[in-house]
Parts: sequence; C-alpha cells; structure tokens
Amino acid sequence: MEKKMKILFVTHGADMMGANRSMLNLIAGLQAYEVECVILTPDDGKLAASVASDQKIIISSYYRWAHTEYLSKEYWLNYFLQKKNKKRLNIIAEEIKDDNFDLIYSNSSTIGIGAQLADRLNIPHVWRIREFGEEDYNLSFWKGRTHFIQWANKAAAISFISKAIQDKFNQQITAPKYCIYNGVISKVALNKIIPSNNTGAFTFLIIGLIHPNKGQFDAIIAFHAIYKEFPNSKLIIVGKGRRLYTRKMKKYISDHGLSNNINFLGYVDHPHEVYKKVDCLLMCSKSEGMGRVTVEAMIHGKPVIGYNGGATPELVKHEKNGLIYSNQKDLSACMTILLKDRALAEQYGKEGREMAEEFVTEISVAKEYRIFKDLITPVTQKNN
Repeated sequence: MEKKMKILFVTHGADMMGANRSMLNLIAGLQAYEVECVILTPDDGKLAASVASDQKIIISSYYRWAHTEYLSKEYWLNYFLQKKNKKRLNIIAEEIKDDNFDLIYSNSSTIGIGAQLADRLNIPHVWRIREFGEEDYNLSFWKGRTHFIQWANKAAAISFISKAIQDKFNQQITAPKYCIYNGVISKVALNKIIPSNNTGAFTFLIIGLIHPNKGQFDAIIAFHAIYKEFPNSKLIIVGKGRRLYTRKMKKYISDHGLSNNINFLGYVDHPHEVYKKVDCLLMCSKSEGMGRVTVEAMIHGKPVIGYNGGATPELVKHEKNGLIYSNQKDLSACMTILLKDRALAEQYGKEGREMAEEFVTEISVAKEYRIFKDLITPVTQKNN
C-alpha cells in the first residue's frame, strides 16, 4: 500500500488575505489525493478560526524575513527578529521532527523559516513565490536578495503564481521552476455562481490591501476626472491597510465633493457578495503578482480594467474580457468607454467568465500535486 503523503504548509501570517485563502484552496483540493496537510502559522487569528474543525494546525511563533522598507516597524527590528528566529527554528524543528513530514511548503517568499526547517530536517522544500517583493510591496529582505536567492536555490522546487514573477527570477534561481496560477474556486462552486447584472448606477470596484502600490488613489483620481460627466456613477473601495494612506484618500474625497459617490467598505469577509453589486473591477496595482480579485471578478461575470504591468495582462485580454490602461488619463478613458456602453461591459464580463474556468482549483491542485509526487516518490520507495 502506498504511503500517504504528509505536507507541512508554512504561512507568512495568520490573516485571511489572498495568500492564505489560496493556500486553503490548495489544501482543500489535496483531499482528493488523500494528502495529510498540516498548517504551521506564527499566530492565532483569522486563519486558525477559518480552517475546518478536523484540520491540524500548529501555532508557534516565528517572524518574516522581509518587511516594507523604512515604513515598517519590523524593518527596523529585523536584526533582532532574526536572532529570535534562530531560537524559534530549533524549537519548531524539535516540535515537528516526529511528525515525519514528507515535504515542507512555504506559502510566501516573505518567510524563510520553512526553507530553514526543511534544510535542518533534510526534507524536500517547495517554495510558492507570490511576490515581486520590491516592486509590489517595497520589501527589504534579511541580508538582501542574494541571501534569499541562496536559499531559493536549495529548494526542491519553486512554484510561481505568474509568468511575470517567474520572469523576474528566471536568471537567478537555478532550482526547478514552475508557473502555476492560483486556483481560486472549485468547479462545483464556480457552477453555483450565476453572474448577474447590476441594475443600479454604474459601479466600479477596487478591492485588496490598502497600499499605495495597489493604486486605490489612482482609481479615485481617475473617477474624479469622469465624475462631472457621469454624476450618478459610483466607486466602492474594499480592504484595509495603511492608515495614513486611507486618511489621505478620504480627505481627497471629502475636499472634492465625492463622498456620496465613493464608499469605503473596509475589510469584507465575503467579497463574493460585493461583486454582485458592481459593474466593473479596477485592478490598479502596477506590479500585481497575479490578481486573485481579477479572477474573482471574472467568476462573477464582471469586466476588468487593469494596469499594463505585472501579471495583469496575463489575465486581462484587452478588448476581450476587459481593458488595459497605461496611465491615469488612460484609466479614465477606459472607465468612460464602459460607462457609455453597458452592453459592451457585460460582453467583456461574459468572456471573462469563460476564462475563469482556467483558474479552478482542480487544475492548479493537480499540477502542484504532481510536483509533490515527483519529489517524494523516491523517498517513499526508499522507505518502503
């Protein structure tokens, strides 16, 4: 009888943002392959509260090794945090050594402890690289990028969430590399979602971490440029993050008389409910690693206006399932096109819905499982 595969998934935090949501999609999909999945997370939080009751989760503190340069408190404390991580590495390795994991899976490049645990315990390590790093989050890595590359090249495999991110590291990383888009929804769940058209005022949506690199302010300024011609149009902003950035945007909205047209909803537990109420998603991040929300909008039959950078052009096909723009004036022009032609917006949405089938979890899980299987089969056969 074949040995059951056992994988430790190492998270970068205890939140329920896109990275952890994608990881839970993968874990759910691996049930079909009878893989035992255990989650290692540094804190109790929304992630621990969201997992299934029978899902094993280990909560044991450790720290990221990449932080937002200058603006993050952890950036200034990183030397001391990594000294603590050395001690935590010994403790966690002792905690898990008898679990006999076949493989360790790090869910983000912002954590190094998964790679270090795998090295310490002589277990294959798969690294899921979700971030450009410097371009999308202004990240500064402990001991610099060279140190990260050294650890990345020790990995048994590197799994990138988009071709754009893989292209950045292709020349530097010599470990086996794969591009596997995030699985966002199962086939069953996809078929249960019936796209519906918003019958109210034309409404744009931008959703995700509130951060200057995500472009929420660009969306507001572009909306302001078209507001006089389309005074009934709306913009909804969903997410939480930088407080000063949020305050700055709210002041701009108030100063320009846009309070009745632009609405901040904060963090939303069930974003699928929001998609039903809008007509178009704005993806304004200039260096988006993949764009989970782009796919979510497509699932709901909504067109996407996306910036011509990062991985967004891999998902948004200009004048097919949405529009691609290059600057703020261009963004306003794209918004105007859809405001003037709601039927066109709906047609783009239909095309996007068809494309969404490429991002069902069954496809991504099968690809990742094949990697896991190929990595541990020699070990399994040796042990049997």
